[in-house]
Parts: sequence; structure tokens; C-alpha cells
Amino acid sequence: MTLLKRDYRFGDSFNGMDRFFDRSFWDSDFWPGMIPNSNSKSNFPVDVYGDGENYFLVAELPGVRKDDLDLKLENAVLTIDAKREIGEGENAKALTITRAVTVGDDINPDEVIAKLENGILTVTLPKVEERKPRSISIS
Repeated sequence: MTLLKRDYRFGDSFNGMDRFFDRSFWDSDFWPGMIPNSNSKSNFPVDVYGDGENYFLVAELPGVRKDDLDLKLENAVLTIDAKREIGEGENAKALTITRAVTVGDDINPDEVIAKLENGILTVTLPKVEERKPRSISIS
């Protein structure tokens, strides 16, 4: 399996530091003024892998339930919308995060499979038959 893309919200530099601050401050009540408002659109880490048969998209979505997740595949773009409550009681805020990933036109949309387990979303995007790699015999 080949890693095609690793993408974090803040770019490629200092990924570990970005994830630390992202998890420590943005999604907590530590700095309430820094938390995006309920209409905010944010990104989240996504890995895209591929092999001869499928593409695989893996996204980190801690605290997001299956019912609060919406996936759409349209015009070779996979869009992930997730909603999450931050805080409790009167201090609770709704956070909406969205990510759109271009997956190409060689996907079979009828056989896409998505699974959410322990905050990790895994989407399997099968390639259409005519686009899968084939061996060519030499005569």
C-alpha cells in the first residue's frame, strides 16, 4: 500500500506541534475565545492511501458519533461533514467540521464503504474495473 497524501489543517511543518495545540486548546474550554463558533468550518487530519484495487481515506474524528457524520461523493470529490458538541450544559457549543477531498474519476461510487470506529473514519473507495492495473503479456 502506498501513502498518497498526508494532510493536516496547519500544513506540513511542525505536524506534531499542530496536533498537540489542536487537541489541547481548540477542542477544550481552556481558551474559550479561541474555539471556533458554531458556524465555523474547520479541517481535520486525513490520510489517503491506494493499492491496485482501492483507495483508502482515513480521517481522525475523535468525539464524533456516526449519527453526526455525513459523507457525500459527487463529481470525484468526497465531502465529510461532522458535528460535535464541545463543553457541557449551558457552556456547550456546536462545532461543524468539513473536509472535501478530490478522489478522482476512477472510483466506483456504488461500492464505497465507510466505517467509523473509535474516532477513526475509514472510507474504502474501490476503483472501477477498467482503471485497475493489468499485467500485459509480451509475445
